[in-house]
Amino acid sequence: MSGSQPLKSYSLSVAQQDVPSSWMPESRPRLANTSARRIVSVSSQSGTVSAGQPLLFQLPANMGAGLLVSGSAYIKFTVAVTQATNTYDWAFKQSGSGSSIFQRVSAILSGQNVESINMYNKLYHNLMLHATNKSYLDSDAKVNEGLASSFTTQTATVCVPIGLGCLNANQHLPLFLLSSALLQFDTESVIQAIQQNSVNAITAYEIRNSSVCFEQLVPEPAYEQSIKAMLASRVYQMKIETWHNSRYAHQATVTQTIGLNSSSVRAILWGSVPAPAQDNAGFQVASAQTRCQVFADGALVHNSQLNCETAADCAESYAEAQRCLGLMFDSGRTSAAVTIAAGVYSTTALTRANYHSGAFLGGLSLSRENLDNASFSFVGTPVQNLVISWNGTAIAGGEFYAFVALQQVLTIDMSGGVNLIR
Repeated sequence: MSGSQPLKSYSLSVAQQDVPSSWMPESRPRLANTSARRIVSVSSQSGTVSAGQPLLFQLPANMGAGLLVSGSAYIKFTVAVTQATNTYDWAFKQSGSGSSIFQRVSAILSGQNVESINMYNKLYHNLMLHATNKSYLDSDAKVNEGLASSFTTQTATVCVPIGLGCLNANQHLPLFLLSSALLQFDTESVIQAIQQNSVNAITAYEIRNSSVCFEQLVPEPAYEQSIKAMLASRVYQMKIETWHNSRYAHQATVTQTIGLNSSSVRAILWGSVPAPAQDNAGFQVASAQTRCQVFADGALVHNSQLNCETAADCAESYAEAQRCLGLMFDSGRTSAAVTIAAGVYSTTALTRANYHSGAFLGGLSLSRENLDNASFSFVGTPVQNLVISWNGTAIAGGEFYAFVALQQVLTIDMSGGVNLIR
């Protein structure tokens, strides 16, 4: 017999009978009428805001509010820049997506901050380059988000998907069970959000006419009442995928302990960014990485050095980062890069050279098994403290970013109270 032990999973009970789902009747709520599925636009209660100020959106809640359809939410807003001599030539930073405006995005449900993603713009930039493909960047993202685009007018209007786990879970978010639902977008500093493409300095920006748009599913009142009654003896549960992100001063050696206290850590990603400047797009680089190792509660995650000192050395580093995203050797979704020359953005296929110098993303997976998204099992590694130890070339005034992928379960009780199983 083998001495190895089977992998553990952390199963959570769900509000269903122990009967195979194929034997159960249709579980989706019936619509009261043809207008019960609609597209909703909620304007910001913050009005026009400047850099560093929050945008707040109060979503419908309580009985009658139905469900927010998973994956349907985006934020629409107009950016107006202040540029010297009123001669406009500017772009969004990183990949050029409108997401560069947001430093933090949070969901506050029934008065509890259930999800808050810091360094949202940096994470979003990496996912755009490494979890989509060049065709998407050249078409949908360019039109919707202004990706890899330069603007010669004072204003530009964009629509950016909202990447919170609770809005993109396998289940729709039950607004009717919540006592309140608030989304908060904390805006980024000018130097981190906007790129000037000429000598004319950009000194400020404003966000105008912002709104959150989503699909709302409103079932029959009897459906909402029956779900609420069922919660007298149990809780409603949603598994969500979220992120814990950190930023550190860049040095030749970066060793940091990240306190997580999480039952399921799926992966850690990282990268280096040059010192912020108004005329620097802030692309992520390898910074001559000679070694990066990760320890989960003292245990080494991977014994390789993950050397990426030159472009010719980076194959293993790229492969492990793709493993984190579940895309290793995937032929359908392939990474791309964004470049800028003479103030002109463009997208290009990923090469060793531009991966090393402008589209770098390192990573190590901590997932222990793969399950369908509908499962309520935690599939990552339980970690209290994660240590990342990185060596490379220091960047004066630069920044080192670490992005940790987590799984959590959001629970909602009969009174609308929410809790997180971490």
